[in-house]
Amino acid sequence: MLRPVCHKTDEHTSYLQALDDFGIAELLAKLSNYCEQQEQQTLAALLISQLTQSLDAELVASYLSALAPSLAEGIALNRQDLFPRIINQKFSASSVDLPDDFPTTAKTPRFLYGDKLRWIGSDTDWGTAIGRFYSFAPHLCCWSWCYLIWLSKDSLNAAWTSADIAWEEDLEALEGEPVYD
Repeated sequence: MLRPVCHKTDEHTSYLQALDDFGIAELLAKLSNYCEQQEQQTLAALLISQLTQSLDAELVASYLSALAPSLAEGIALNRQDLFPRIINQKFSASSVDLPDDFPTTAKTPRFLYGDKLRWIGSDTDWGTAIGRFYSFAPHLCCWSWCYLIWLSKDSLNAAWTSADIAWEEDLEALEGEPVYD
């Protein structure tokens, strides 16, 4: 039996809506900047597979607890509302404990005390690493090194503060400075 054309169109529209609702369309659009359509689909499938295999039960539980207040109040959240709230969720010390195997599995810090550093891509802020600490980075959803930077007197922000902190991923060595990987 042949289906009417409009039924096929409705199915196609529903399919496209599902791709959009689950962020697949956005993922494919971003991948289109790097590769051809066939490669996009293969790479998207690989990325989704890796995400599925690497899901962390504690992290999922933290995300669900971040959503709980809105869901309890019956507030419908769309993706645009949801992701910023989850990604920027501030985890309390009770929700994220220092890893049991610290410092054994902590990655080696890239920078040492005294290293001259700047924020990646910034020509206005730089300084000297005077300290670091290992902490849970909510924006990365993992543990990472955070550095205390004594700002150069010529740094733009030195006008109102003498020191600042930055995550390791946001810093780079100034030209000619060694990086310890």
